[in-house]
Amino acid sequence: MRAGPKRRPGPLLAAAALLAAAALSPRAVPFDMDEFVAYHALGCATYPLSRQLNVYRERCVDDELRPPLFPRPLPLRSYLYVGSFPVVPFYPFWRLFRVPVAARVQGAVFFLVALHLFSRLVGASWGTTLLAALVFPIFAGAFLVDTGPIGISLALLAGTLLMVRRAATAETSHRAWPPAVAAGLLSFLGVWVKLNFVWMLPAVLLYGAYERRRAGWGHDALRPTTVALAAFLAAFLIPTVWLMLARTPEGARYYDVVRLGGVSADPEAIATQAGTLAGYFIDGSAAVPRVLSLPRQAIDVAPGLLAAALLIWAVARARGGPESFWLAAALVTFLLMLPSARAWAAHHFVLGLVFVVLALAASLRRLGAARPALERGVAVVVAAYWLSLVARWPAASVDPRDSAGKDRLLEFVRESGLDRRTVQLHVSWGTYYIAHLFGDREQAVLFSRKFPEDPAMLAGARAAADACGRGVLVVTRRLDRLQTEAIGEVLGPPRAVHDFGDWWAVEYVR
Repeated sequence: MRAGPKRRPGPLLAAAALLAAAALSPRAVPFDMDEFVAYHALGCATYPLSRQLNVYRERCVDDELRPPLFPRPLPLRSYLYVGSFPVVPFYPFWRLFRVPVAARVQGAVFFLVALHLFSRLVGASWGTTLLAALVFPIFAGAFLVDTGPIGISLALLAGTLLMVRRAATAETSHRAWPPAVAAGLLSFLGVWVKLNFVWMLPAVLLYGAYERRRAGWGHDALRPTTVALAAFLAAFLIPTVWLMLARTPEGARYYDVVRLGGVSADPEAIATQAGTLAGYFIDGSAAVPRVLSLPRQAIDVAPGLLAAALLIWAVARARGGPESFWLAAALVTFLLMLPSARAWAAHHFVLGLVFVVLALAASLRRLGAARPALERGVAVVVAAYWLSLVARWPAASVDPRDSAGKDRLLEFVRESGLDRRTVQLHVSWGTYYIAHLFGDREQAVLFSRKFPEDPAMLAGARAAADACGRGVLVVTRRLDRLQTEAIGEVLGPPRAVHDFGDWWAVEYVR
């Protein structure tokens, strides 16, 4: 009896290491509030008192949409231009952990899922795909500190591409339309997550044409290809148009709202965006630029130079191969991004970088087949560069809004019971979305930077606290902002001040 193939422990050990690193990451990389924006709708559904009392900034009702043919609004958004679909995969992690690290563990899981799907897409081993994903640290960093949301978007992209390939290479219409419908629905979910998913759709369509060309453009392929394209467009456009025509509480159409930031054809603006995006290619230290800034070194050009060398070698080795296609897909995506005023963000850069990563995976697969020793050499170079980032971490500067002090503060609020004994007023950017998602079920979390200067807002918050038999807890990054006449008149002197370095929690009245 022939024994089956031995299972290699490497991928399992690597996956376990990635999950452990994600779980421990808050000790090295503080949370950013925007990691939790996409789950705002979950907090609105889970904490009724917060939903009722937060009538200021980031009100739950502001994100609801009323789609065509529906008599009442639905919680289809978590933010102005971020859909609520990310709540669905996040919910199990939230239920399991009940603390902010749930988002980091989910990011690691999405990274593993994306690696698996991308390896199937490129035909490379999981380890080779992992190596490609680690060449540019910002790619893995976007999953860990996911301010996009990126993890779910790239997992949906990978699923879409796999379904497109199946539809494009189907020999009959009967086999072509089901995966095409699946690809269209996955693309709709991507747009629901965040509208900028459309930046990647031209590359998706080009991939379908590429796979169809590889399979052959014979006369017999015309009908299944036409059916597949029609099925994809119908499955994508029908729910997308339905979503875009939904109305906000103010009566505007959703497609009007999501144009925030606009599109500009101004050459100077486009050049500025291009310069910002190019900077991510030549600065490998920008692993999580939203939170950490590592000291720059000359070695930071290494990821870009390594990627360029691999891609040039692979493209020259096999003209018209998958490496060339994925690079073309990256170019198309970046060109579509440039006119957008929001393209400069690091998490948006990753939406184009993903195609470069796929090109790198294909290149490394080719290199491993031709010269295995060189592929191992690439792994050594990548590992050495990551170690250089670790060595520089103690000297990194943290954005003051994201400092570890706020994480200790919020943990203290939960563990001390202040979340159920007070009405929380968050008056600085950095804590609201985190506090809104984690704490006692009866917590009341309110957010507005105007609280310290607005007597009417403070009076409303105090009245709500008095009605619940609670005190008022003000969370701020600047203690001097609480030394206002309005706070003195409405809340009186503080009962307790809790200092967490550069963040403070101040208790008032009971």
